[in-house]
Amino acid sequence: SKREIKMRKLDSTKVRPHKSEQLLRIEDHDFALRPGFGGSPIPVGIDVQVESIDRISEVDMDFTMTLYLRHYWKDERLSFPSTKNKSMTFDGRLIKKIWVPDVFFVHSKRSFIHDTTVENVMLRVYPDGNVLFSLRITVSAMCFMDFSRFPLDTQKCSLELESYAYNEDDLMLYWKRGNESLSTDEHISLSQFFIEEFSASSGLAFYSST
Repeated sequence: SKREIKMRKLDSTKVRPHKSEQLLRIEDHDFALRPGFGGSPIPVGIDVQVESIDRISEVDMDFTMTLYLRHYWKDERLSFPSTKNKSMTFDGRLIKKIWVPDVFFVHSKRSFIHDTTVENVMLRVYPDGNVLFSLRITVSAMCFMDFSRFPLDTQKCSLELESYAYNEDDLMLYWKRGNESLSTDEHISLSQFFIEEFSASSGLAFYSST
């Protein structure tokens, strides 16, 4: 009857997926599992562009910086047919429905993703399943400083990135473009410090359970 048809239209529990989600077959896979689960660890490339160093505190022994954090990986579950080989770009809504790397900042005190005018998050999916996931973040992290040679001292602050849940058997982070994976704005300056250099390094971290 017409009344039954109208009630079906008003049934909010049966929302059809968007066309883009149908093309990516979101409903056909369990994205709680990492890509290639059970096989070799998934490589996740990282590159960072530092937008600004907002603050360095000698009293609190920490520093605050704003940066663009970009992740690169391949998830064949997201591959889709494309005659023109064009990528699809999404905002943060799709990120909640697929697997993304659980990268976090070690020794961070506080951080936030910028949300003006909308959340500064971008996801780009290519036909072969390659993924680019980009965030604009401000993070404050600890920096242990030694002022025994003040005012001729040099301090080195590091911002470390790791996977929170996965170990080296499941996920391996690497710098996407080697030493060039860390780029900065040429106009970065501070009132009380001279910035000498930025550099990228890598290593393995071992904990009691991971």
